[in-house]
Amino acid sequence: MSRVLVRAAALAGTYLLVLTSLAPGDVVIGLVLGLAVAMVLPPANAGAAGDRRAVGAAATLIARTAVEMVRGSWHVVRFCLGAPASPGLVEIPRAGRSREEVALWGLLTGEAPDEVVVDVDESRDVLIVHLVDASDPAAVRARHERNRGHRRKVEAD
Repeated sequence: MSRVLVRAAALAGTYLLVLTSLAPGDVVIGLVLGLAVAMVLPPANAGAAGDRRAVGAAATLIARTAVEMVRGSWHVVRFCLGAPASPGLVEIPRAGRSREEVALWGLLTGEAPDEVVVDVDESRDVLIVHLVDASDPAAVRARHERNRGHRRKVEAD
């Protein structure tokens, strides 16, 4: 039963992250949907150690996304108050990301208010993002590559 509750909480958390809302009605709907889906899912064979790793990996992913949201909010506030910025597009090498990795990357990147996923150019093998401040594309690429390393750990768990 505790596995079902952990899964339900994780699913509800994902639902709320996608909505970017903590309104009481959204929380209730997320919990109800999460519980319904968790009860339908087949039992996991990973065991308790696997469950702890998965929960830890998900918590790490959520924490890193929260950090990116705070960082992005700070950039937007500075931009709105007139700080010098250079809005523009940055191309990030896809570097062998699978379709699932690109989808996760797009979802998590879109959570930060200073970045908007524009396109995935498969012919040139790049991910294209619009930023409030694209003055240092190399730093943006490096940050996305660092975050990719953390996401790969989560997907492996």
